[in-house]
Amino acid sequence: MKRRICLVGAALAAVPFAVGISVAAAATKSAAVLKCHISLSTVPPPGSPAVDQPPSNGSQYGPVHCKQLGSGVLQDTFKVPDSGDTIGKYWQYFSNGSIHGKFDLTPTEGSGALSSTNFSNEAWVGKITVTGGTGAFAKVAGKTGVLKCTSGDTVHMTCTAKITLTQL
Repeated sequence: MKRRICLVGAALAAVPFAVGISVAAAATKSAAVLKCHISLSTVPPPGSPAVDQPPSNGSQYGPVHCKQLGSGVLQDTFKVPDSGDTIGKYWQYFSNGSIHGKFDLTPTEGSGALSSTNFSNEAWVGKITVTGGTGAFAKVAGKTGVLKCTSGDTVHMTCTAKITLTQL
């Protein structure tokens, strides 16, 4: 029994080393297309049990999975000015570093009309920009890519991001 525990411990100890090697190898690439799948939930404002419909500003959190980077957590802050676009800043946290940037989403044609009592499907398309990173992604040089999001209730969103980075 002790031998099995030691073998499992040794295997688990080797995981960060193997991940570090794969990230180091990925960091030597000159350009890479970063593709991410994101699931977000809007946080109710302080002192409120619910999110206003549709929300005019706020924060969102949720899981993110990028094929090249693995799984992590995304946090963003957003606002919807008079233009109707949703603009904001985001942070993606992974086990070996983070990526941050900004986004600008425009509602697409055919998006449902929303009111404080009516939920409907909503879709957006826009730009996402990586402005920097930390840890293994400290030298990431950002470019603008495409961000597409959909929501059935304006509180929960599913997004895909595709951006070509100078370095990963």
